[in-house]
Formats: sequence, C-alpha cells, structure tokens
Amino acid sequence: MGLFFSKTNSQKANKYQTRLYSCFTILIIVNVINSWFLDWFWLYMTTSSILVILVVFLLKTPKRDSNEEWKQLEIDKEEAFENKVNLLIRNGRRDVDVIKYIRKEKNLGLLHAKQYFDRIKASSES
Repeated sequence: MGLFFSKTNSQKANKYQTRLYSCFTILIIVNVINSWFLDWFWLYMTTSSILVILVVFLLKTPKRDSNEEWKQLEIDKEEAFENKVNLLIRNGRRDVDVIKYIRKEKNLGLLHAKQYFDRIKASSES
C-alpha cells in the first residue's frame, strides 16, 4: 500500500501515474484475451475488480497531483530576472509578450507564468 500513497514530489507522482496506466493497459489486454480465447469467469472477475480499483486511483491522482503541484510551486524570487521583467514592462512591451518571455525563461505553464507576471507587476506598481 505504501506504493500508492508515498508520493512526495512530481517525479514520483509521474512514476506512480505511469505505473497505474501500464497496469491498466495490461489488465485490459488480459481481459480481452480472456474473453476471446479462454472465457474463464474467475479471471474475468479478478481483472474487472482490479480495473475498477485502478480507475478509482486514476481518477483520484490528477486531483492529488495538482494539489501537490500547487503546494510545491513556490516560484523563487530572483532579483535579476524580476528586474529584466520590470524593464520589459516599463519599455512598453505587451503583457502577452512578457508572459511568453517568462514562460520561456522559467519553463512554466501559462497559468503559473501569468501569476508570476501579476506578482512582479503588483510589486513594481506599489
């Protein structure tokens, strides 16, 4: 059971999710082979039960991963980078261009880059 609940970082979470998807795929293949060739009821019931459990775990993981990701994503304050972004804002660059620059330099998603931009813009205005 420790395998299912011992996720501490996003890399482990990705491994966990990959394992769940590979188990899900293998069980589907076993179930299909059983239905085409063997027709064993006990194997069908076992794989179907495990598939239901895996579906529950798969449905719960994105929610847990996103919650952990929000907790882990504390964007470091880098004065040099923030000064570059402030300079871009002062020089009249569009917000969209600045956000694209942040995404490219920090390797962030759109939402996180926008939040980073908003934080820098709010700190420069005050």
